[in-house]
Amino acid sequence: MNQPAPTFEQFAANRLVADRNLITRDWVDTLSAQLDLDPRRVLPHNDLLDHIPVVLARAADFLLVPDQEKLTAEKVVTDEMRDIANLRRGQGFDVQEIIREFDELARLLDAAALRWLDDYPGVPDVKGVGRVFGRLNRVPLLMGQITVGTIEEERTSLLRQLAIAEEEERLRLSRELHDQMGQLVTALLLGLRGLQHESTSAEQSERIVELEKLADRIAREVQQLALDLRPPALDTLGLPAALESLLHEWSARNGVEADLQSIGIAGERFPAEVETMLYRVAQEGLTNVSKHARASRVSLVLERRGENLSIIMEDDGVGFDPEAVLTSPDKARRLGLRGMRERVARLGGTLEIESSPGAGTCLFIRARVPAGEAAPGAGPAR
Repeated sequence: MNQPAPTFEQFAANRLVADRNLITRDWVDTLSAQLDLDPRRVLPHNDLLDHIPVVLARAADFLLVPDQEKLTAEKVVTDEMRDIANLRRGQGFDVQEIIREFDELARLLDAAALRWLDDYPGVPDVKGVGRVFGRLNRVPLLMGQITVGTIEEERTSLLRQLAIAEEEERLRLSRELHDQMGQLVTALLLGLRGLQHESTSAEQSERIVELEKLADRIAREVQQLALDLRPPALDTLGLPAALESLLHEWSARNGVEADLQSIGIAGERFPAEVETMLYRVAQEGLTNVSKHARASRVSLVLERRGENLSIIMEDDGVGFDPEAVLTSPDKARRLGLRGMRERVARLGGTLEIESSPGAGTCLFIRARVPAGEAAPGAGPAR
């Protein structure tokens, strides 16, 4: 009794498994011979001889799954390819080079599928042919997407490391100012007060009083600078207390009413880098209000809801057109909006701006804090 002919998907999947080493070999040879690569960079292609056949075997399974299971099978292929993308990045290949390699793999897979079509013992189903070609082309496309994603992760990781280094340097400078400069200015004040008792003329006494006032002003400005660099409350008391202190000092300095409301937070601490990010963005937002908004009141809400920690900052100032500002590099830079968004995005958060001329401004800053990631909280962003 004759066996029924396999479907074209089954036939193609079997051929892909059988031909996977040959396709990989052709790909490596083509890359070395035709893509004008420096000979010193050919050697790393040999690593692909181990990895690509595994991906193609997973891709064979991908050809057979029904549409409703496609995403699950695609994820299996994607996980295998992520290691390859990391391998190529580790070998020093840039995005364009890797994508060009994957385009070549797509061409070879198309050529292989055409051969399988010629070899198929029967009349293939049109939908089956379309499914095989479509899913085969997904493999190199996914590789390209993963490569771009890998590089984006590298960039984000680097930016996070830079942010941590920045906070550590801020902490060091803050301590230096508080401990060293603070002591020196205090010693200067005590010395001037001693001279005050020894002064022999009204003119000399008046001059010493002026110098005392100057030294006292320097002491206060040094203290404020140290606080701005790294507020101790952020490390010792947590985000709500640090924001409360920030608002109080900002309000007194700028003559603008300000209040803070905390919702869903009862002594809870969060990862230091999240607390630092939200504090810095709020600080930048307040700076913008004092410079540009001409507001008479600012309200800030800090809320923990589920896995999200958010700040809503609203002012009653003159407002602006967010779209016009964000599409103008000079205006966006002046307001620091891109820096704020980049700082939030490093931690996978979002920053939304609602504003219009004459109607004030509202910032929505959200960071994800999954359950179980609350932290004891101490020290700068780690």
